[in-house]
Amino acid sequence: MRKRANDLLKLATSTKQPVGILKNNKLKAYLIDAKTLESLETFVENYLDKEMIKERLEKTKKGDYVKMKGFLK
Repeated sequence: MRKRANDLLKLATSTKQPVGILKNNKLKAYLIDAKTLESLETFVENYLDKEMIKERLEKTKKGDYVKMKGFLK
């Protein structure tokens, strides 16, 4: 990797596929392009938001809600 870092970066960005990084013949990391990372971050954030909303809806009681008229005042 040290000798060909630029080639690995080009490979990851051009193919949009993760590039496995080995150390002592063991997989230690993956190199991915920036757009893929951003997409993964967005996916995780959306998933966590959805789970939080689902949890809150499951835990609410009828008394937790307010009528629209009272809310607008």
